[in-house]
Amino acid sequence: MVEAYETINGDKVDWTPWHVAGGTNVAPPYDQLEPRFKATILYRGSTWKGKTMDCSVGGTNGEFMAYREQPYSYGKTTTGYFLRKLIDESHLDLKGTPSTQAWVEIRYAEVLLNKAEAAYRLNKIGDAQNAMNEVRSRTEVNLPNKNTTGDAWFQDYRNERKIELAYEGHLFWDMRRWKLADTEYTGYRVHGFKITGNTYEYVDCDYQDRSFLKRLYVLPIPDSELKNNALIEQYDEWQN
Repeated sequence: MVEAYETINGDKVDWTPWHVAGGTNVAPPYDQLEPRFKATILYRGSTWKGKTMDCSVGGTNGEFMAYREQPYSYGKTTTGYFLRKLIDESHLDLKGTPSTQAWVEIRYAEVLLNKAEAAYRLNKIGDAQNAMNEVRSRTEVNLPNKNTTGDAWFQDYRNERKIELAYEGHLFWDMRRWKLADTEYTGYRVHGFKITGNTYEYVDCDYQDRSFLKRLYVLPIPDSELKNNALIEQYDEWQN
């Protein structure tokens, strides 16, 4: 997720210098990333509740824990990051005080992105560009326009939607809707940083390849429904 963010100038970041065995003492370019990164992710050097996050082995403010080292995370990080988005920094009592945040079903940014995708499917590339660029150019983001076309625009759109709607429950369903999950969600692993002192080591946070089967695009009819109605037939994808 972190590597999907552009710089404040709208450029892609080459993360390969940090994908090296044994790690590197070069700090990641967090200060160069666009505003939505800082608003979404807590990372080493970010400020949270008046404290500077460490996110390292033995860290005081955010401690690293190797994946599956313990049965629960206990408030530690296995990736070197924590989620900031959707968290109220002023909320101190997470057990005794209920949240007063109203549920947000849809935001205007999503409306614009939905419009952009619909226009793209209708070959109205100008309308698609304008709608997506309205999301990117707003004051809080202030990123340059994306004026690509064709497949290149759709790749830019996918990334824009991933960043703008991060952790709002859209990406998994988008990948199913686009029928891309079986290829892009198969044979890959989640990674993160194990930070020890000033060394950033790229580590595996899954220990096994993920897999998304094609038949998962279709939800099976529950067995209880099949037993209640003899006229119902299970989808072909779920026939045994």
